[in-house]
Amino acid sequence: MKGASSSLQGLIYRHYLKSALIPMLAIELVLLTLYFSINLYISTRNQDTLLQEVQNNLLTIISIEARSIDNQLGEVARLTGLLQHAQETFFAHPEVCRLPNGPPRLERHPNGAYYKAEDNGGASLYYAATTTIGEAERHKARCSEDLDPLFKSTVDANPIVTQVYLNTWDAMNRIYPFMHDAAERFGTTWDVNDLAFYYEADAAHNPERRPVWTSAYLDPAGAGWVISSIAPVYRGDFLEGVTGLDVTIDSFIRHILDLNLSWDAMPFMVDRDGTILAMPPRIEQVFGLRELLAYDYGEPLGTTPGKPDAYNIFKSTNPTFSTGMLEFFRSGQSLSELRIDATRYVLIQKPIPQTGWRLMVLVNEARILAPVAALRDLSNRIGYVAIGVLVLFYLGFFLLLLVSVRRLSNRIVSPIHALSAATSDLGRQMHSQPLQPAGIHEVDRLSQNFNEMALELDKRTTQLVEVRVARQAQERETRILARMANTDLLTEVYNRRKIEAILNEALANVRDADDTFGLILCDLDHFKSVNDRHGHLAGDQVLIETTRLLRAQLRRRDALGRWGGEEFMIVCPQIDRNGIEQTAEKLRLGIAEHAFPIVGTATASFGATLARPGESMNALVARADSALYAAKESGRNRVHSAE
Repeated sequence: MKGASSSLQGLIYRHYLKSALIPMLAIELVLLTLYFSINLYISTRNQDTLLQEVQNNLLTIISIEARSIDNQLGEVARLTGLLQHAQETFFAHPEVCRLPNGPPRLERHPNGAYYKAEDNGGASLYYAATTTIGEAERHKARCSEDLDPLFKSTVDANPIVTQVYLNTWDAMNRIYPFMHDAAERFGTTWDVNDLAFYYEADAAHNPERRPVWTSAYLDPAGAGWVISSIAPVYRGDFLEGVTGLDVTIDSFIRHILDLNLSWDAMPFMVDRDGTILAMPPRIEQVFGLRELLAYDYGEPLGTTPGKPDAYNIFKSTNPTFSTGMLEFFRSGQSLSELRIDATRYVLIQKPIPQTGWRLMVLVNEARILAPVAALRDLSNRIGYVAIGVLVLFYLGFFLLLLVSVRRLSNRIVSPIHALSAATSDLGRQMHSQPLQPAGIHEVDRLSQNFNEMALELDKRTTQLVEVRVARQAQERETRILARMANTDLLTEVYNRRKIEAILNEALANVRDADDTFGLILCDLDHFKSVNDRHGHLAGDQVLIETTRLLRAQLRRRDALGRWGGEEFMIVCPQIDRNGIEQTAEKLRLGIAEHAFPIVGTATASFGATLARPGESMNALVARADSALYAAKESGRNRVHSAE
């Protein structure tokens, strides 16, 4: 009996190990392997998705910043063109001598320089001691005071412009704001041909005579590292001098430092020649450079030194620049990966068309992927804890159920497998198959609960998909209808119905003379001849280009709409008569000086007026239209305002 009993016990143990313990342990091993494999796969996919999303987000952000910088620099370039025109007008009429700030006090300095000794509210004046000061030079030094109001308004109106200057061929320098130490700063001699911002604008370097941007250089006037928008000033074919507006590199550094980019992304600016213009302290550590924020002006500067070669991607011996950054800069691509030492970075760049610069962003790839890596480590730790819990659980489980393992295992394993398979498929399929009863109350109840949950989940998933699709379609249709209702389809500005509504609303808010606003009517001159000579497609292009020019000159709160045909209406809130006339004149010049594709040049006439309290829309429009008619009758390409 003892032998038979022992043999039966061995059979039970062998059957237990064969039919229960080994298969169950194998199943758990497979599940754990699947868990860690899926965790690794999901982590990898999340890394790729997150990296792509970050790249797209940063590219969108710096694209917006690049457009903003380009717009600022474009405005500075346009101001340079206005300065160029005003100064060429000044040199073309030497007999005109206006002194808006009164007679200047011009004296000889002990070092021989001829300079303006007292600040009268305008610019400083300096003549090198090597220039013979005759009557012509005194006249030019004195009468160029006429340019000071324009210099002052240019600096005051644009926050990124630090100074405006005129350098002439005979070593005269007029610069605003006023420099009390101009004679000491510029010294005895002043050879303008040695200055980068002078020879870059001469006939050899700028035959088109248009405003251009310099590379970064050290300003002799003491403003530090600057970039200049410069333009030659000609009298006929003689180069009288060079005018320019300075923008300090420091202003761009402050702006870039203020960019609060996620993932500790580091922005920096590179010019068209590969020189780093501006960078925050964090990127100085990566590149091994220190930004040049100041300079000792202890001695007069006769030249305009640029940044050292160490700051130039093309010329520097820095291995960081030669290991992929140089190739990326030349390729013009938007995204790339860069390895610096053992660290991988994502490098993004966006060009600034106005100057050819690049706004670039460097972000540590590990910083981007840190949340995914942390989640992966947490999931792995959970898996290791689960392994320990399962080991303890199965030791107790199999010891307690040793006597009835065969029957119990056959009844329990099958429904558990079914439930595990159904759980794995849950969410992957729109409709799941219901679990069948197993004959065990607890297991059957669990299966029933799972079936009810899966059914409810299928139902809610279907409803959610339908609601989202319907809402997206409705929102898209609403946006399209709203845009079509308020926008002129050709020019993409307000249509007549919308601009009339804006005009009526503005009129309703006029309570007294202080609440008034301005109205401008713009009509393209001889537009019918454009359509007749070049076709309606060319005419449409002129209308589109005209709206772009008008938008660029208007304030953000001004409303622009197509009134009809080639006629446009502009509503200018919070403006006086002088302001509305200046705005109209600026718009007229913008169109007259623009080169249109195919057509070449075009002009427009403008009628401007101010709204009166209690006035109807028809009366206001009629008065502006009368002013427009008067401008047409007076020869077109002009502004006429109505009282």
